[in-house]
Amino acid sequence: MKGRQPFHRNITTRPSAEQRGAALVVSLIILLVMTVIGVSAMKTTVLEEKMAANTRQRQIAFQAAEAALRDAEGWIQNNISSIADLSNFDGNTSNLYSQAISVEGGIYAKATPAFDTTNPSDWLSNGETISTSLSSVSVQPRYIIEYLGRAGEPALEISTTQPDSRPHAFQITAIGWGQGSNPSAHYIVRSYYQLPLD
Repeated sequence: MKGRQPFHRNITTRPSAEQRGAALVVSLIILLVMTVIGVSAMKTTVLEEKMAANTRQRQIAFQAAEAALRDAEGWIQNNISSIADLSNFDGNTSNLYSQAISVEGGIYAKATPAFDTTNPSDWLSNGETISTSLSSVSVQPRYIIEYLGRAGEPALEISTTQPDSRPHAFQITAIGWGQGSNPSAHYIVRSYYQLPLD
């Protein structure tokens, strides 16, 4: 008796109609997700670049204002050596003002800047400010100096024999701009400077 041959059935499975094109749909979804992630990353990068540029412009404006502040302090140091020199603060000199009712030396003045020192456009349109010269910016920084009078409280007992030893106080306001022909970034700084005078 011959042995029986094993019976092999050929079974071919065909995908159902619902399964056809599933790989394409999954691929399109993955592509869509990757596109959204890429666009989001690009927007974040552009925003970070703008923030970095703005920060740089603000730093340039700050450094320019600081340079003007140093110039103003140097001007006081070089030009005010005695009480008689305070006559410059009589309200007639371009960038020098006096908040004191009377300036020692017999000059009476209470001149304040004729423009809003917190408004950058007023600094640009006003001709009474002095610029310092910097090559890195197109709009030069500017400053004004105001004489405030004596610093500190007067002595409890007024003596005619002892001179007033309190130093003289000055307020310096300076502004600097960022780079470019029409910079939008600006920085305003203020300092107080005391100087003993004979």
